[in-house]
Amino acid sequence: TFSSHFGDDVAVMHSSLSPAERYDEWKRVKNGKARVVIGTRSAVFAPLRDLGAVIIDEEQEETYKSENNPRYDARDVAKFRCAQNNCLLLLGSATPDVCTRYNARIGRYAFFTLKNRYNDMRLPEVKIVDMKRELRRGNDSDISGFLRDELQQNIERGEQSILFINRRGANKLICCGDCGYVYKCPNCSVSLTYHSVNKRLICHYCCYTRRADSHCPDCGGMLTFVGAGTQLIEEELKQLYPDTQVLRMDTDTVKAAGSHDVLLNKFKNEKIPIMVGTQMVTKGLNFENVTLIGVVSADQSLYCGDYRSGERTFSLITQ
Repeated sequence: TFSSHFGDDVAVMHSSLSPAERYDEWKRVKNGKARVVIGTRSAVFAPLRDLGAVIIDEEQEETYKSENNPRYDARDVAKFRCAQNNCLLLLGSATPDVCTRYNARIGRYAFFTLKNRYNDMRLPEVKIVDMKRELRRGNDSDISGFLRDELQQNIERGEQSILFINRRGANKLICCGDCGYVYKCPNCSVSLTYHSVNKRLICHYCCYTRRADSHCPDCGGMLTFVGAGTQLIEEELKQLYPDTQVLRMDTDTVKAAGSHDVLLNKFKNEKIPIMVGTQMVTKGLNFENVTLIGVVSADQSLYCGDYRSGERTFSLITQ
């Protein structure tokens, strides 16, 4: 889109480029051959001459903070560079960060709003389903009866649906119902996530992996599978709708370069009825034939041990 307007003046910088490609783009920017830089958080360091504006889209995202050394927050770097160059910093979001919104409220930042949605579209109707009530009715699945009915109607109408669950893998953890033993990562001290595809337990922080036992390694008791992830939801959907194609999109399915776009194009062009995935299915996607979004276990991110979990949950579901 930007290249159609600015031509060769556009440079792209992100971690998926090879070192040689990144160096070539860096030289183009340094030499003034590219005056518009589009990229991820590292693009904030681009050696632009006469910097005139920095635009940070979806500024509420926590991913602007780098967890690798040197640690930095791209928003703070952008503020510093804009102050040095006396230029404009534009922070864009439908759900601004609380700190950003407060600065706008007290007048430290200028505040601009779009009062009408694009194409004057109405906000969707939201239905909240109490899963405890579903359990009392005999439904022990992670997919509510209401969502099942809506999915079935969408399939019959030839319309598409997206299901979002903020956890990959099959189960959150495996524990022993007799002694309470839980498989934990020896490096990170967090519970290991069970992946049914290869029947292994994996740590999503350091990638430590091991096979699951048939019985508790501590007392020999029966193991219990707790929680749900994208793999388990995909399996449940295939059992509910055996003749319906289901596409899964998470870190496990998009490891190869470019596979992210391949899956999205497949979903759009082949009109696959259901796509289930993690946060990557919630990021600025626009499919005309998608008329239903299901958020599975919508409240689970409230208990992630982060004091801003409420803010992030609101932002994620609203986005």
